[in-house]
Amino acid sequence: SADETEAQEIEAGLAADNTAEEAEDIEAQIPEKPKNPNAKWYILQAYSGYEGRVEQTIQEKLKIEGLEHLVDEIFIPSEDVIRTKDGKKRKVNQKYFPGYVLVHMELTPALWHLLMDVNRVSGFIGGTQKNPLPLDERELEAIRSQVNERFQQKATEEEFSLGQKVTITEGSFGNFSGTIDEINLERRKLKVLVSIFGRPTPVEVEFEKVKHVVE
Repeated sequence: SADETEAQEIEAGLAADNTAEEAEDIEAQIPEKPKNPNAKWYILQAYSGYEGRVEQTIQEKLKIEGLEHLVDEIFIPSEDVIRTKDGKKRKVNQKYFPGYVLVHMELTPALWHLLMDVNRVSGFIGGTQKNPLPLDERELEAIRSQVNERFQQKATEEEFSLGQKVTITEGSFGNFSGTIDEINLERRKLKVLVSIFGRPTPVEVEFEKVKHVVE
């Protein structure tokens, strides 16, 4: 039948990849010790903004179909950031790679069909839809580098807080001191209130161009 032919094509395509070298585990948030020795990292293309919903649906379907042993981890690189809109601050989860859902799994025909049946999943990234390719070492390294870079930036961002006293180190207002009035994580800039002619004046400055005032 057509379904049997399609399943055979998928199985043949997946089998052809078994001789590929095992990629290094992604560091940072991505698991370092996979449970399934046959598992590899693949990228699913999801509708942007629905990555979390896709992950939840996959987990539910895995339980129903009894295929949980084939999937070690589902990973959506992201971080919580503070955004200001209409003068109000709110925390939102910002994706490093919008629309990307990384899955560490042993991809079988049954699992392939399960994933393709998930709402808001448009397919795989890499290879063809019937023969998706896992991430190679170069691609894993690129993702690892970007994730680690964002963690380092996050550590820098967390050093600042509203009302904190800082000194501007560069630019027209170099050596001026003031308090942080606003933190823009997306642009990596601060709004610092400095005293000019006795009046508080907002000055926008990059994260790297201020230092903390030790009291």
